[in-house]
Amino acid sequence: MGSLKGTGPVFLALLVACLLLCASTQGPRYQKFLWQHHDNPRTDVGRDYCGAMMQRRGMAQPCKDINTFIHASRAQLRSVCRDGGTLYQGMRRSKRPLAVTTCELKRTQGARCIYRSHAASRYIVVGCNHGMWPVQYNEKA
Repeated sequence: MGSLKGTGPVFLALLVACLLLCASTQGPRYQKFLWQHHDNPRTDVGRDYCGAMMQRRGMAQPCKDINTFIHASRAQLRSVCRDGGTLYQGMRRSKRPLAVTTCELKRTQGARCIYRSHAASRYIVVGCNHGMWPVQYNEKA
């Protein structure tokens, strides 16, 4: 048994490496979620919030039918995946309403997307990876 004493630090190092690898693999999906759905504090772009934000975030070529921007901190979003949310249809539903702006395509005008903007406070539903990172937003919930 004396030869097993040195395995503790090696095991710990492997565990930490695995956890770091798992966290880093969430990066692209989590970052995409933030790019598409996170805007905190709400950007002041004038009267046409949705038109400007959808264009800035690359969701207006082609026109995306619907998208919601969440005006909460990253910590609040991540908490929905843990103690700030409850299980809901295989995803996580926030325990508290959060400020959001939903952009819904009204029509197109040439190559321009015309959106209707609806600001509200509501419960959000997200899909989470490893119970830590929001990576999918459920528009229909």
